Amino acid sequence: MNLLKLIKSGISGLYLSIKRFPYALSFSTLTTIVIIIIINIENSYDLVTIDVLERIAMTLALGFPLYLCLKVIFESGINVSGRNKIGSRLLSAVFLLSYYFILLNELDMVSISRYTAVTLALYLLFLVIPYFYKRNNFEIYVVKLFSRLSITLIYAVVLYSGLAITLFTINKLLNIPVTSELYVSTWLIVIGIFAPIFLLAGIPRQNEIIDIKEYPKLFEILLLYIVMPLITVYTSILYIYFVKILITRLWPEGLVAHLVLWYASISIIVLFFISPLRKNNWVSSFILWLPRALIPLLLMMFVAIGIRINNYGVTENRYFVVILGLWSIGIVLYYIFKRNRKNIILPLSLAILTILSVFGPWSSYSVSIQSQNKRFEEIVRKYDIIEDNTIVNNTEKLATDDREELNAILRYSYQYHQIDDIKSLPADFTTDDTEDYFGFTFKGNRYDFNKHQYFSYNLINNNRIIKLENYDYLFTIHGYNNEIKQLNNLLTVNLNDLNKKIIIMENDIEIYNRSLLPVLKEIHLKNKNIPYEKLNPEDFIFFDENKNLSIKIIFRTISGTSEISNPNAINIDNINLYLLIGLK
Repeated sequence: MNLLKLIKSGISGLYLSIKRFPYALSFSTLTTIVIIIIINIENSYDLVTIDVLERIAMTLALGFPLYLCLKVIFESGINVSGRNKIGSRLLSAVFLLSYYFILLNELDMVSISRYTAVTLALYLLFLVIPYFYKRNNFEIYVVKLFSRLSITLIYAVVLYSGLAITLFTINKLLNIPVTSELYVSTWLIVIGIFAPIFLLAGIPRQNEIIDIKEYPKLFEILLLYIVMPLITVYTSILYIYFVKILITRLWPEGLVAHLVLWYASISIIVLFFISPLRKNNWVSSFILWLPRALIPLLLMMFVAIGIRINNYGVTENRYFVVILGLWSIGIVLYYIFKRNRKNIILPLSLAILTILSVFGPWSSYSVSIQSQNKRFEEIVRKYDIIEDNTIVNNTEKLATDDREELNAILRYSYQYHQIDDIKSLPADFTTDDTEDYFGFTFKGNRYDFNKHQYFSYNLINNNRIIKLENYDYLFTIHGYNNEIKQLNNLLTVNLNDLNKKIIIMENDIEIYNRSLLPVLKEIHLKNKNIPYEKLNPEDFIFFDENKNLSIKIIFRTISGTSEISNPNAINIDNINLYLLIGLK
């Protein structure tokens, strides 16, 4: 009977969750459906279609925290009429549509980092809004949400494990095909549909009173007797390192800035969570001394990142390190000098700072571009290659360090922004002109996707029947990391990842040796303009023979790049194939 009551209570909680947050849960459900569609059709549609679906999924996912914020605003005690609620929801829908068409028109570094920042800010605001007006125990409210999230993850894992075992049993005992996509889709349904409903069922209502008695004992033990001692030990290690720096006069660069920054951020989060427990002497001392201990370490971090910026300029990553460092030191000073602290300041200030860091002339992108332009001009003005603020052809050899720095600036702009963001460059400048203007060849990553076009063919069919016909052996080969297949120490097949050369050995004697690159090039040139659904599988089969054997290769996947200016210049990244061998 108790079990029945428990089940009824659980179902009732899920129903109330859906009733309370219908719009937000609709967005999480739609997001899950679109992701499942992407997973199940990604081998059947072109990259443009997949890109559109990915951007739709991202937009729908953004709707989840946005409509959560709307709901808690409506519950916060503000007198909002039904008409205004409808208007707010419609404006939010317009915002999402605008975001899709304007800020997600392409997926690059700027759009993805901006999307991440907006998403984070919305979730932080969801925490803040119910307590924006005068209410007590904000920290316990957040701890309760955190505990509910942890329980939700446990339930989700257990539920998925049961469903996965069921699918596995159906496959093995009843011989019903179960694809890997079905397992992934099942997990997505659990984490994208069930988990949000279960999580939101535990969100306290506006008029619900929360006090210190609801602070989870397990969480309290974790913080007091595990996390806080670890932070104390880590602080001691950083201070030993700080003393070493003062003695050696060798200031740190790079990694130490990130280590201190993440340590400071985690410390601030811990300070937030333990604030309701400050009647405990150990907690009270920790809150008193840790903020003071963080000040010298954060100053050391600023010195370290300052050295990097002075040498290499501002980039987005360094900008975010500085911004998060400033936020950390601001919160630390707030803890030191403010007696009646309101911890709601932490998420609220972080949400505002997150948005400011990705929008406006002070954003990470604008500041980084300005910094790299300044570095660029400082270097080129050393040489006679700039007139009227524009680069002209160079006749003077540049120093090695300057060549490397200029190449790094060009590569940064090329990969993360636009090459014409460097204002001193001529209007028609491309990376191919680097040698004419600067006397060195531009070195980017392995592929510059403004110059190369990616292609991929995927003809994998898990249910495909392979007829051996006149062949003796069948091998499945993945073309990466120089894969070697061996059969009874008699027959060995080696596919070289670099030149895509197949070498077949029989009793340690080579009986076949051929590069597949010409074959793959021919296949691509024949099929590059054909839609996926119209591809002829027969075009992806290759036959060959010699006096020792005959072979049949069925290509399952082929991927690589071709030069936009010269489509015949092709590079093959990866292949996946069936190899049938008939010995003579």
